Amino acid sequence: MMTMKTKKICIILMMIAFLIAVDLYSAPLGKLRVTVLDSKGKPISGVKVTIQDTIDKHLVYTVTTDKAGIAVQVGLQNHVVQVTLDKEGYRSLVKNVKIPLVLLVEERFTMSTVEESLQQQETGNPQAQAIDAFNQAANLIREKKYDEAAAALNKSIALDSTVYQAYYYLGVVYFEQGKFQEAVEPLTKAITLNPGYANSYRLLAAVYEKLGDKTQVEKYTKLAQEKGGKTAPDAYNEGVAAFNAGDMDKAIQAFDEALKLDEKFSPAYFQLGMSYVNKGENEKAVAAFRKYLELKPDGEEAETARSIIESLK
Repeated sequence: MMTMKTKKICIILMMIAFLIAVDLYSAPLGKLRVTVLDSKGKPISGVKVTIQDTIDKHLVYTVTTDKAGIAVQVGLQNHVVQVTLDKEGYRSLVKNVKIPLVLLVEERFTMSTVEESLQQQETGNPQAQAIDAFNQAANLIREKKYDEAAAALNKSIALDSTVYQAYYYLGVVYFEQGKFQEAVEPLTKAITLNPGYANSYRLLAAVYEKLGDKTQVEKYTKLAQEKGGKTAPDAYNEGVAAFNAGDMDKAIQAFDEALKLDEKFSPAYFQLGMSYVNKGENEKAVAAFRKYLELKPDGEEAETARSIIESLK
């Protein structure tokens, strides 16, 4: 017969075996550990690491590197994933990584600063030249010199066709110029290069809204929300769709939601005013138009807002 001590040992061993079994069966299929260093081998904290499953596009994970330059994501499927590294002041990196049937796969990245990339330009490095052209474009966009910005972005793309930001900002330029059909191609390319970047979907939804394609607006608005959560432009697009469909109550609800997400999102105030005009609620309409004018006294719809206010007095 087993002694009491032996029984206790057996029970403990059985419990340990049970816990190990549970851990094994509940363990994630794969774990990715990313280490990000600068050109001198020092860790970079605050790097946004986006992990996109290349088979199931809905599987997107975002983690940020800690002080040691390390970020870890668990629960990854046995697929190839696209890893994108972003941090202001550094050149973005994109790499495909295979997640094998093991608990951990480690990847080490080295990110160069924009300044370092520009210095490399002297050696004729095309990637460094592409970054230089991209930075020129960013400054030109801020100055609203859109033709020059488009030329700089096309130069950047010709030198390095893997940087999704260049395609995205080319879409921004075309949108600001009112060239909505031309904006579709670069924004679609930006999505192909980085399926996890919500702004590309969001801007594409705005482009299709201008083109009058309601189906595409709904599609890309939904995708933008899936990738980056709901934002003021998303709610605004929903409001515009409801307004065009004649549902003023739904439109007002959506525009109000947009303003809760961003109280300075001026287009929502203008459309809110238009919605109230359609409902005959003139005081609310005037209040919304005045708020729009506070934010955008010289805005695209400023004269229209002033004229409506005068007519409603």
